[in-house]
Amino acid sequence: MSNSIIEIEDLCPPGEILDEALEERGMTGAELARRTGLSEKHVSQLLRAKVPLSTDVALSLEQVLGIPARLWNSMEFNYRAELRRKENRIGLAQFAEWMRSFPVAQMRKCGYFGTREVGSSVADRVEALLQFFGVTTPESWDDQWAFATGQFRKSPSFDPDHFALTAWLRRGEVEGERIRCSAYDESRFRLALEEARKMTTLPADRFVPMLTQLFADAGVALTFVPALPKLAISGVTRWKDPSKALVSLSLRHKTDDQLWFSLFHEACHVLEHKTRTIYIDSPADPNEDPAERRANEFARDMLIPPDRFVELQRTPPTSKAAIKRFATSVDVAPGIVVGQLQHLGLLQRSHCNDLKQRFAWDFEN
Repeated sequence: MSNSIIEIEDLCPPGEILDEALEERGMTGAELARRTGLSEKHVSQLLRAKVPLSTDVALSLEQVLGIPARLWNSMEFNYRAELRRKENRIGLAQFAEWMRSFPVAQMRKCGYFGTREVGSSVADRVEALLQFFGVTTPESWDDQWAFATGQFRKSPSFDPDHFALTAWLRRGEVEGERIRCSAYDESRFRLALEEARKMTTLPADRFVPMLTQLFADAGVALTFVPALPKLAISGVTRWKDPSKALVSLSLRHKTDDQLWFSLFHEACHVLEHKTRTIYIDSPADPNEDPAERRANEFARDMLIPPDRFVELQRTPPTSKAAIKRFATSVDVAPGIVVGQLQHLGLLQRSHCNDLKQRFAWDFEN
């Protein structure tokens, strides 16, 4: 038997491969016992997978049969691991209630599980969730996210579904870990924000990769994560370590005014709140929190310079043509101006929305 065939059949019990190897060589179990110094009983148990194949035995089989010990060890490990995995899966059904607390179907639709196939059985879904969160049991999930919950900072009136929130945060965490970042540099990040402002008129397929790279070069991992049901959330900022910040945006309303305001809002948290606190931001924040009020002011001033914002309030443009002219004069997308006018109550929420750039996730196309 060739070594390549053995590698392909790694998940077979090593005893099956050993039996075939003996048959190819015309060797009996008794002869193998004599050549290796093992008892005939032990060889018989090896052939029937009744005992594990030890490292010493693997070395003996390498000497007698010419098949490397590393292959015997690999087969033994994979076989025993698969047996244990099957045993563990049997017990996953007891976590059905925990599993149903998560919007698994929507998570799958939004790509939260990546390329992993998620079956329909309880065991399949529990296993997928545990792997997604990087934990071994629902109890360890609870321990981990109870710790994280203690770091949340959000509006008192904002009470999102805990399970959906942790799933959304975890997806941002996973994507953020994949982004290679330079060590955080505040000066470089401020320059990145100035460059980001120039991108508001670009389509998403152009500004997203440019923005992500700009932020990464400054030490900030920027991710875009689809929102889940029962989760009215616009963005989150947190520090994974002192050298790397993570910003996730939900693109909840899928319009440019909301996206860019949320981006600069979170950027303020990066610049001014370098702590382990997790800043969770909702569009419905009542502005009572000084940190949130400051972040809103920062975002507004980044998008529309303060002196021009005063002008916008004093003589608000209400026609589409006037809005476009004002937007061009401050070098931002007209949808951003529309959003600010609507927020100030100077333009009805139903007016001029066609000036906003709208976005869609890949899975929605």
